[in-house]
Amino acid sequence: MNGSQTPPAKLLVSLLFTASILFGAFIVLSPFVLAILWAAILAVATWPLHERIARRLDQRRGLAAAVSTTLVLIFLVGPMALLLVFLSQDAYTAASYLIDADTYGKPVPPVLEKLPVGGEYLTQLWEKYLAQPRRLSAVLEAQLDVIRNAAQTVFLDLTSRVATLMFALWVLYFFYHDGRAISAWVNQIGYKWLEYRWPSYVFQLPDVMRAAVNGIVIVGFAEALLLSLLLWICGVPSAVTLGVITAVIAFIPMAAPLLLAVIGFILFAGNAPVAGIAVFSVGTIIVMAADYVVRPMLIQGGTALPFLAILFGIFGGVGTMGIVGLIIGPVLLVLLLVLFREAAIDEKSIDLDLTQSSKGFDPRNR
Repeated sequence: MNGSQTPPAKLLVSLLFTASILFGAFIVLSPFVLAILWAAILAVATWPLHERIARRLDQRRGLAAAVSTTLVLIFLVGPMALLLVFLSQDAYTAASYLIDADTYGKPVPPVLEKLPVGGEYLTQLWEKYLAQPRRLSAVLEAQLDVIRNAAQTVFLDLTSRVATLMFALWVLYFFYHDGRAISAWVNQIGYKWLEYRWPSYVFQLPDVMRAAVNGIVIVGFAEALLLSLLLWICGVPSAVTLGVITAVIAFIPMAAPLLLAVIGFILFAGNAPVAGIAVFSVGTIIVMAADYVVRPMLIQGGTALPFLAILFGIFGGVGTMGIVGLIIGPVLLVLLLVLFREAAIDEKSIDLDLTQSSKGFDPRNR
């Protein structure tokens, strides 16, 4: 037997030992995986900003990490908390209106009868549940347990996500503080096990994550803010909630302009024609500029992915991984594209795809 070869029994024991450590570590860290992923994404996406802060502070790592984490807290968590406040106010207003309607009854709004599509059906529903007192409560009493369980689930999920976000910020501080050491350690492992393949992948990740954060999160926040402001100026009730909903469904082609058209028509039919025209026209301009100019420019500038593939990554990522899939989905598709690029290079490292667009992923061009 060759002395350099490991006996099968020892190899099996070694594999089982390694698998046991990995499995045990996964069990211990599983409650924190989402927070660690968010912290890693935020650290990579904001690393250039952190580097500039560190240079201004003479490379004092602790202070620079604290300042960078505080900025993320102010400009990311702050708007999210403010958004939750406005959404809670809208939910309270809607609940108060329904309670009032159930107590005294509310006449059918004339605008429902003027809707070109679905107006008759909505009028019938209103007359059935809201026009007369105690109609709505009679229906809700039968579903009281379902409503209570749904409310508890939403509350617990919201509480869990807030706790995850706070823990992610705590982890983010340490990523900022020890980012260079962590990066060197990850690169050492990558080069050891993937050798020449590692640079092809690792060089893509920072740009992809920054493009995804800028193009999805930041543009989404800005779009929701502008739409909410527009709806509030035009006197639309629950302006923040409708602005957020419009920004969210804007990922679906033409869904946001359709919703703005409905809101604009309701305003137009409700004796506010100028506000209705403004909601549809200005809102559509905001949506089109954000979704078809700014977002593709930011995302594609860092990923070289077609925008349709980016949409697949976003929807597929959210559907399988939740909110973190907004970023992870496009990242995985970019890594898949790198894998395809590797498959297009023959054994002599000659790129078999000679098109100009393919050279961006050639390791020899790095």
